[in-house]
Parts: sequence; C-alpha cells; structure tokens
Amino acid sequence: MKKSAPNLDGDGTSRRVPTQERAKKRVERIIDAASHVFAEDGFEAATMESIAARAETSIGSIYQFFPNKLSLFNALARHYHEKLRAFFDLLLGGPLLEQPWADILDSGIDAFALFHEQEPGFRAVWVGLQVTPEVIEEGEAINRDFAKRIETVLAAKLPGLPAKMRPVVATMMVEILTAMLIVSARRPAEAKGLMTETKALLRRYLAPYVEAAPDRSDARKGSERRRPAVRSPR
Repeated sequence: MKKSAPNLDGDGTSRRVPTQERAKKRVERIIDAASHVFAEDGFEAATMESIAARAETSIGSIYQFFPNKLSLFNALARHYHEKLRAFFDLLLGGPLLEQPWADILDSGIDAFALFHEQEPGFRAVWVGLQVTPEVIEEGEAINRDFAKRIETVLAAKLPGLPAKMRPVVATMMVEILTAMLIVSARRPAEAKGLMTETKALLRRYLAPYVEAAPDRSDARKGSERRRPAVRSPR
C-alpha cells in the first residue's frame, strides 16, 4: 500500500500529500468543505470539527493531511489560485479575444465577476482578509503573470499603445479589477453597480490608447536603417 508523501507546508509544518486516488478525493472533499466553512464563519470562528462535519469525514482524517487550521487554510488558498489560473487560461483560449475591444473588456470583467461570485475559496481568502504571507506572495505572483499575458492582448488589440507602456497599463487593469472584485464581494448589495462602474473606469482609462494612432516611428527608423545609401553622382 502506498503511503502519503510528506510535504512542508507554508507555515513550516509537514503534512502528508496523498498519492492514492481515494486519499486524493478525500483531501479534495476536505478542502472544498474548508472553503465553505472559512467563507461563512471566517478564519477565527471556523473549527476543524465543523470542517470535518461539512466534509462528512472524521477529525482524524483531516489531521492526517493537515496538522493545523493554518495549514488547511493555506492549502485551500493554493487550490483557489490553481482554479483561478485554469479559468484565466480557458478565458484567453476561448472566442473572447475575437470580439471588438470594448466587448473583450466588458465580457472579461463579467466572466471574472461570475467566477468569483461562485467561488467560495475567493470569499474565504480575500473577502475574509485572512491573508497569510504565503497567500500574499501567491496572489502577487498570479497578478504579475496575468498582467504579462494581458500585455500580449494589448499589443494585438491596441496598436496605438506604446510598447513601453504595455506593462504599466496591463498592471493597472489587473490591480484595479482585483481590488474592485474584493470590494464588491464585501458589499454584495452594491456588487452589480460597482462592476458596472469598474467597466466604465477601465474604458475611460484606456480610451486615449484605443483612439491613438499606431506609433510607426520605430518601424520607420528600422526601415531607414535597412535602406541602402544613395550615392551622389560624380
């Protein structure tokens, strides 16, 4: 029988990583239950006993894989971030980028809002604001990665945006949307209006780059460098 492999968690404690399919499914069930319990009760009020009850497993099964509540919380944060990356991959790989720029922006924001509305891991981590150093580091890494990939979209869709500005603009887009998703989740009664205004804010911010003509100066300089010199007749 294969045993679970040891793993060092973000809080410095070791935990067992499941290798058998049955154990993997049990851990997934525990993490899913923890996401809901942390989202509903908050980190401080949540107990391992309530998570075990929600997962329909024994408290011993949880401690087999997660030595304490913080270890379990960090695991569910990683699980949420993995799902977020997969969602972003799906979004960029779908038909969204074939639409006009304004539709890409609006549809993308709507998709992110719906994903986070339905994701208990987001509420457990970012709405509850139980942000451990590991969560902050992972969140920042994801936002940097998303911004880098959005630079490619900006290059294709906003030819008037100078290349040197793409990293800044992409970062602004990611960080503004991230902040407003958290604010709207903490104020559900205002969420729809806040997302509508987020779209308007980003459209107005990007408007000068959408309307700008492509910068051809670099292309012209390159063309001039390649053009053979014309000698004056003697």
